[in-house]
Amino acid sequence: MFAPTRYLDWARRFYGQVRFDLATSGIPGVPATELGRPDPARADDATAWPGLRDAVAAYNGVPAGEAIAALGATHALWLAYASLTSPGDDVLVESPAYEPLVRIAEGVGARVVHFERDARDAFALDPERIARAITPRTRVVVISNLHNPTGVRADADALRAAARVAGSRGAVLLVDEVYAPFDALVDGTGVFRWSARKLAPNVVAVSSLTKCYGLGPQRIGWLLGPPEVVTRAGYAVTASCGVLPLSHAHLALHAFALLPQLAERARALLAGQRARVARWVETEGLEWSAPAEGLFALVTVPGAGDLTSAIEDAAREREVLVAPGAFFGAPAGFRLAWSASAEHVDEGLTRLAEVIRTVRK
Repeated sequence: MFAPTRYLDWARRFYGQVRFDLATSGIPGVPATELGRPDPARADDATAWPGLRDAVAAYNGVPAGEAIAALGATHALWLAYASLTSPGDDVLVESPAYEPLVRIAEGVGARVVHFERDARDAFALDPERIARAITPRTRVVVISNLHNPTGVRADADALRAAARVAGSRGAVLLVDEVYAPFDALVDGTGVFRWSARKLAPNVVAVSSLTKCYGLGPQRIGWLLGPPEVVTRAGYAVTASCGVLPLSHAHLALHAFALLPQLAERARALLAGQRARVARWVETEGLEWSAPAEGLFALVTVPGAGDLTSAIEDAAREREVLVAPGAFFGAPAGFRLAWSASAEHVDEGLTRLAEVIRTVRK
């Protein structure tokens, strides 16, 4: 059975309800008037289904036989676990971790084991830690890149090494790369060049257009993997929903055609934001993961204990919101995002500083 995903349940209570939102970890949604609509004259054209597969493959620079569309990255994660594990298998997940990486694995009957991404090593992906934690029953090793909640990137060499460790035990490296396109996003032709899928035969990658391009409600996601894994994922799609909606395929194709413009929008929204947060962290004397790119980081208040109650009080009393680190396995910290406007980020940071000073008293 699928247990509650505490973070997402919490987020539904607070996201969109607080004036100064420093929690939402994606580019603000594209207005419908800006996104536009697919050609209604082609609404019944069934070639949109294979067309979407081809568009996903082209965006990631992989063969069409290595791609399958999904209803967002969360659905793609479910397809991956359903395709790669059987009940009783072990899944090795990074820690701190984005909670759905754990809950979905548990829901399909796997046992979750963790390896650490240590703050003392700047949350780097360490293949030796994977090697020490992997078990004879491990079928999947799971990471996020950029790492959620720290925003730290694992480079190609680290990913290849992690894939080799997984492969030595007959396991797959599953990479949630929904944030990986930051900050370069796509080239002028709308192609993302750096999918982990291309680094090793046993890499499976999941992603979407949600976080980087402001298309969360559209649920345009996918799984990339070896053809045999993609085939099994297709069986899982059939078992879970029969077929993805044709209207979804048409909307996704429309969005892919707009990616160069959406990438420019994202770059403009993020310009200067990370530097603004870095100055604030230094001024307040806090510790943080200091990512080089992206739009969020993990900020820690040493000795503070679990900050969840203080964060909820801040949302109600000071109208500022961050994501509690407790939901990621880092209770003395919070995930801080800078996806809002510069004015909202500045005011939110001012209010957040007041909260932190209260916690430190």
